[in-house]
Amino acid sequence: MACPGRLAKGGYEDADQQDTDSGLMGTSLPVPKTPKGMDKEEWLARLELAACYRLVDCYGWTSIVYNHITLRVPGTNDFLINPFGLRYDEITASDLIRIDIDGKKISDSPWPVNEAGYQIHSTIHKNRPDLHCVLHTHEPISQGLGATDAEYVPLTQEGCQLYERVGYHAFEGIVLDGSEGPRIVAALGQRNHTLLRQSRLITAGPNAVWALCVIWPLSVRRGSWQRYNKWMNLSAHRLWKRPKPSLKAAQHRRTRWCGIRNGRP
Repeated sequence: MACPGRLAKGGYEDADQQDTDSGLMGTSLPVPKTPKGMDKEEWLARLELAACYRLVDCYGWTSIVYNHITLRVPGTNDFLINPFGLRYDEITASDLIRIDIDGKKISDSPWPVNEAGYQIHSTIHKNRPDLHCVLHTHEPISQGLGATDAEYVPLTQEGCQLYERVGYHAFEGIVLDGSEGPRIVAALGQRNHTLLRQSRLITAGPNAVWALCVIWPLSVRRGSWQRYNKWMNLSAHRLWKRPKPSLKAAQHRRTRWCGIRNGRP
């Protein structure tokens, strides 16, 4: 599926604005030059996060202007978040808002920051310094699984990536203060990178690519969770009996996958 879109205003169309010294995510791909007055590391983080928003929109995991993806600015406790009111397909690197861990705006923007997004994401950023990117969606396939009381079982090779890395936290309403934070932290623990239950799916990782890669094989067409939901339906009608997974094989697959992506084993 082709999902064209610029990552920054005045970006790739102008060759004079390209910078190939240090591309996005360590590649040699040309990127728009760093704006005056902005640290290059922050600019690369903005480009990475803007690209992530566009990909999430491309795969149909959005809820108009709701939900959030945040990315920590390297070397700081600040993080970037979407301006509340823009669709994911509209967001550019320049639009992203930099806020500190207490929710104060660091960068100028006419757009507000959604309070619920700040509360959930700041809680994870505060308590899991290894998770620099937090991706929260209301993706329909995972919502289907989250609506049940079943725990996730790694039935496919892709599904093994989440073996022993999924936490569960029930929906308590729109998060408008920090009172839910301790329960989110408890569900996430020190090893989980995915939270699931009812209305939400949260994946997280050391960068936007990692957080996106956790959700991508599980939610796109023919993804692991789509198969899981179908198999649950067959099981309910006694057309199929769910086999017990080989836990050793699941652990091996997860370790191999996390090792390739520099994740936690």
